[in-house]
Amino acid sequence: EGSKIYVTLFPCNECAKAIIQSGIKAVIYRDDLYKDTKEVKASKRMLKTAGVEIIEYKPTGRTLHITV
Repeated sequence: EGSKIYVTLFPCNECAKAIIQSGIKAVIYRDDLYKDTKEVKASKRMLKTAGVEIIEYKPTGRTLHITV
C-alpha cells in the first residue's frame, strides 16, 4: 500500500484493477505501445480516477559497470 510499481508496458485495464485494489499509488512505465487500444484508454481513466500517479520513465542513457 502506498508504493510504486515499475513496468515495461503501460498496464491493461485488468492489471489496472489489480494495481488500484492493492493500493499502489504510482505507476512508472517505459513504453505505451498500445495507447490507442480501448483497454489502455480504460486503464488510464481508472488509474486517474483512483488517484494513481502515472509517470513515463525516460532513460538517461547512464550506465553502471560492475567488475566482479
